[in-house]
Amino acid sequence: MEETSNTKQKGFLLIASLFVLSTMMVIVGFYVSSVTQEVKVASIVDTAPQAYYLAEAGIVDARWKLSNDAAYKTNFETNPSWSTSFTRTDALIPGASYAVSIENSGLANAVITATSTVSVRDTQTQRVVRANAFKALNDTPTAGIAVYAKGELYGAGSNVSAIGGDFYAGSEIDLNLFSSWTTDGDALSAGTIDVSITSDLSATGVYDQGNPPIPGYIDMPQIDFDSSDPSSFKSRANQTYNTGEWNQLLRDFPVLTLEGITYVTGNAEIKKGTALTINGILVADGSIKIGNGYSSQQDPARVIVNKTPGEPSGLIAKNDIDIGGYSSDIDVAGLIYAGSRLRVLDGMTQNVTLDVAGGIVAQNVEVLVAWQPLTVTFDQAAVSDALGEPLFSQVIITDHWEEEY
Repeated sequence: MEETSNTKQKGFLLIASLFVLSTMMVIVGFYVSSVTQEVKVASIVDTAPQAYYLAEAGIVDARWKLSNDAAYKTNFETNPSWSTSFTRTDALIPGASYAVSIENSGLANAVITATSTVSVRDTQTQRVVRANAFKALNDTPTAGIAVYAKGELYGAGSNVSAIGGDFYAGSEIDLNLFSSWTTDGDALSAGTIDVSITSDLSATGVYDQGNPPIPGYIDMPQIDFDSSDPSSFKSRANQTYNTGEWNQLLRDFPVLTLEGITYVTGNAEIKKGTALTINGILVADGSIKIGNGYSSQQDPARVIVNKTPGEPSGLIAKNDIDIGGYSSDIDVAGLIYAGSRLRVLDGMTQNVTLDVAGGIVAQNVEVLVAWQPLTVTFDQAAVSDALGEPLFSQVIITDHWEEEY
């Protein structure tokens, strides 16, 4: 009887020990699982910023392609239903990658989705970043305008004709003293048009504040003269001179041909007796003066600007362009651009001639006592090539958001 009782006691202790051991193993297993899970979570949390910045790198990569890769740029701007994708492995972080998709929802309007993946032990951290990319496509705000003035188009004793393009003034077109301006396009002013009784303005349509539809205000396109950007004129110049070097160059070589982009830091003056041929463009970050200063030479200041297709051509000044005062003969295939005033001034001798195959853009345009026809034959390609891509026309990222996985 006593032996049976001991056996039962031993059996109970064995069962109790097994139960306690099993319970402890479950608790230990749960603890180990929790610790392992916490380690994974901690690792994921630690790599989350890496995954985020990796996805951001994908967005930046896509933006660069839309701005600089010719194939991406063309499709982005011309195909409203365009889409594409690309991936990068071992990008910034060994074993990490990102995949980027670009889907156009319209011309130059797309959704960029960048998904980054960073390996963490036996799992992965992912971030998804989305952004909208937009670019203004009005690359040539002065399209169709042969003679543009942000402020005033002013003529006194002047004869101006435009072929294939409009006259435009942001504030006023003012003609007097027997001026005659003609265009086979329109005469447009966001302000007023005032033609004296002795003058004449002939155009297909004449529109201003008193003659609707009232033209909208068109801001003057800007040119990058001298920034550090590789697309600025100074950065691209084939030859650069300061004012003193420029003056000496023309004294030493009064008959001269220049190729490509010629950049003058300061004023560029071309006096009587100089025959200058520019196969490209003359740019000054001061003013350009042609036939404007006194010279004892009898021959006029002759300037011929020739254009190479697809390349910039013309006369470009950050400040004023002054033509005439003394004799000058100018023939420009390209753009005449004055960041301030363009003035064409003749006198009693009437020996100033100006022909432009391209266009004119200036803050203000003045044509004074110049009855010999000033002719502008509008050429949009010549204007666009000289203006280049406006500084404000960049790919802009908007509506930025992210997701975590």
